[in-house]
Amino acid sequence: MRPIRLLSVLLCAAAFCCETAAGTEPDRIRIACYNVESLFDTVPDPSAGDAEFTPHSPRRWNTERYRMKINHISRVIDDLDADLLALAEVENEAVVRDLMYAMRSDYNYIHRNSGDPRGMDVVLLYRGSRFFPTRVRQVFGRGLTRSLLTVDGELLGESVTLILCHLPSQMNAARYRAEAFRSLRRTVDSLLTGSPQRKLVVLGDFNAEPDARESRKILHVRPETALRNAPADPSALYTPFVGLRRQGYGTLVYRDRRQLFDYILVSGAFASGNGLRYGGRCGIFVRDYLIHRSGPWKGYPIRTFQAGRYTGGYSDHLPVFLDFENKKPESPEVR
Repeated sequence: MRPIRLLSVLLCAAAFCCETAAGTEPDRIRIACYNVESLFDTVPDPSAGDAEFTPHSPRRWNTERYRMKINHISRVIDDLDADLLALAEVENEAVVRDLMYAMRSDYNYIHRNSGDPRGMDVVLLYRGSRFFPTRVRQVFGRGLTRSLLTVDGELLGESVTLILCHLPSQMNAARYRAEAFRSLRRTVDSLLTGSPQRKLVVLGDFNAEPDARESRKILHVRPETALRNAPADPSALYTPFVGLRRQGYGTLVYRDRRQLFDYILVSGAFASGNGLRYGGRCGIFVRDYLIHRSGPWKGYPIRTFQAGRYTGGYSDHLPVFLDFENKKPESPEVR
């Protein structure tokens, strides 16, 4: 096995114009996502496929192990310090409430039952002092094993729309997965068509690289560098994570191969001007306690179970983040 190449913070090229005018201090807004890998409680649910996460299952998923998992994920969330955070693979609202009690951070949350046969949902955590949700919708569509969660709201007083997703894994047929990408694209089009200046953020676990065919051809994902010499394409979604992928970084490892399945896309309206805009800073969030430092899994994220053995870790994914700034108009010079 070869070690995975990771990073704690990467300062990306400022393709979205992150220069700060002299004398102004823009507010930082951090938007992040994190696949927490099967955050299940211990209570059997006949309506969900959670049999392996029960006390009498081969995994012996008991209260002690569950509490350790809750404490580990809450530690990551506290250290990540995001203003809005999308979580994937959370079993139910009771689990979300347990996270709330365990964290030092003060968050509100939005949770809906996604319809996933294994009981895995997406959740939005947000700081109520910065974000005020105005509308929440679930989107079901062809190929979507889990519904999309769409949230409209006011972020520092500015209208923003979020789409949280956890798309089907690569264990599914390629044609089926392409349908899921088309369903997501139709949702994006329904928001941007007629409103090209809408500030839209799409984030989560896409189960595909940001430069994969599905991302490029169906979602119209473009690297943020595409904005440097051309106006924003109103139908495109931009991300600096294309650059990270091409540099060999990843959020998970499969058979010694680094993969970047977790990322954040933004519409071209975040490119420049006053108000909220991409500030040129992004990263894959890494701390020593998240990574095997030695042994056969050196460089891998420490997951809860490794090769069927309980290791008491965190997740097989690492969180990612984008930092935005709230660019205020320059005040006229007083003479």
